[in-house]
Amino acid sequence: MAGLFSGAINLLYLSSPLYLMQIYNRVLVSENVTTLGLLTLILLAALVTMAFLDALRAQVLIRSGMKLDNWLSKRVFSALVTKSARQGYSRGSQQLRQLDQFRSFITGPGIHFAFDLPWIPIYLALLFFIHPLLGVVATLGAVMLLGLALLNERLTRPALTASEHAGNRSYAFTENILRHSDVVIAMGMQPAIERHWQGNRDTMLTRQAFASDRNAVVSSGIRFARLFLQALMLGAGAWLAIDGIIMPATIFAASIVLGRALVPVEQGVSTWKQFSEAREGYRQVRALLADVPRPEDTTILPHTTNAIVADGVGYAIGGQRKPILSGVSFEIAGGSAVGIVGPSGSGKSTLARLLIGAIDPSAGTLRYGGLDYAKWDRDALGRQIGYLPQDVGLFAGTVRENVARFGEASIDDVIAAARAAGIHDMIMDLPKHYDTVLGPGGVGLSGGQRQRLGLARALLGKPAFLVLDEPNANLDAAGETGLRDALVEIKKSGTTIVLVTHRTTILEVVDVLMFVREGRLEACGPPDAVYAHIKEKVVPEMEKARAA
Repeated sequence: MAGLFSGAINLLYLSSPLYLMQIYNRVLVSENVTTLGLLTLILLAALVTMAFLDALRAQVLIRSGMKLDNWLSKRVFSALVTKSARQGYSRGSQQLRQLDQFRSFITGPGIHFAFDLPWIPIYLALLFFIHPLLGVVATLGAVMLLGLALLNERLTRPALTASEHAGNRSYAFTENILRHSDVVIAMGMQPAIERHWQGNRDTMLTRQAFASDRNAVVSSGIRFARLFLQALMLGAGAWLAIDGIIMPATIFAASIVLGRALVPVEQGVSTWKQFSEAREGYRQVRALLADVPRPEDTTILPHTTNAIVADGVGYAIGGQRKPILSGVSFEIAGGSAVGIVGPSGSGKSTLARLLIGAIDPSAGTLRYGGLDYAKWDRDALGRQIGYLPQDVGLFAGTVRENVARFGEASIDDVIAAARAAGIHDMIMDLPKHYDTVLGPGGVGLSGGQRQRLGLARALLGKPAFLVLDEPNANLDAAGETGLRDALVEIKKSGTTIVLVTHRTTILEVVDVLMFVREGRLEACGPPDAVYAHIKEKVVPEMEKARAA
């Protein structure tokens, strides 16, 4: 629709040179005031219609941008969440910003040159129709300007791309530093951090300035060429008028037509930086969506069993030679409690993330309730799972919103989860109780309070499967006792529990213990048997290694 309106706008633009020709060739000769008035009214109607269509085109583009955002933003957001979970870290919301750049460009004034570009041959043909000489002058000039525009692209594109990449690195690094500013300040890292940050920023500004300098030179050349071309058109028209081949008024009409024909070229050059950013944003968003395709058809099953079966499960990150997990097989009966222990870096947390379906195994199969994780409907599976990661992962919002997982859970369910986690009384001591607003990451609470609040979120709705990764890392003795008592009650309800921990005091509640070392499940069975394996095989190896 915007293209159709652009066509009508370009046709109506011809009303001005036609009016000029009629004034010179008819009104001034006949001195007819009535004709002048009628021609002026016709021009006024044409210009009002053109202005109306121009405004309508802008509104159509704005609504197209909103529709595009409705189509893509949720998809991009979901892909970013999925990719961040897969990588174990986030590169920030770069692709969302790039989607906004792309949307703003293709639905704003910058895209008008694309709608007007196909009309250049039509305007040139009109000049050929007036006289071939005018058409030749205009065509050669248009080709020269288009050549300068392409030269501008060749000269500035590499620098703009490098600037964009450096800027993205700078923004991502800044977000990461701001999340851990206490570490930076406590250990005197700020000067070194600032130098590293400034390096990326200097690269961004330098490449941006380099590209802008070249763009300024080419833009100046294009403006000079355009002005000289219009002067040349006037000169060629005057020569033809002297020979009596065209009327004097045609000189000015041809100049107006030429000016309109060259507008898209100047528009393109003036918006080249925005165009380059939009093109890069388009490429990055497409790459993200290709890397994280839409999920395949999934299945929504009624809750039947919460048993988990792993068969040869492995997990590896691209670029790393050694897999994080390899050949892991086990069965967890529904309603049982399982502990996972092992040295740091052995793959315990990765196994926990696999069990909750946050990441997909690179090898083997993993089933929950008899169905492969990949076939589960993500939302339906999430309603059955409670998860407490090492980094609790609270979000900016109220206490109630965090416990309710930002969903529509009733206040009764929220309070029940808080009571089960033993944090209800603490919440009631907060200034606004459950409506107390927390900062990103749970700012405003102590480490232990954040962990208990994360546990309450995990316990919301009495999940059928509960995975806790180092749940007692920030708890004192009283907190550990409360957590252990809560797990005993949860286990009685038939919930399957998986505990990942270094502190064995909480493992009293488990029925099965898994020992993971160097990415492999080395022992699995009753806790006493696994402890005996560790004592007989692992401890002597560690002592031997320390002695060596």
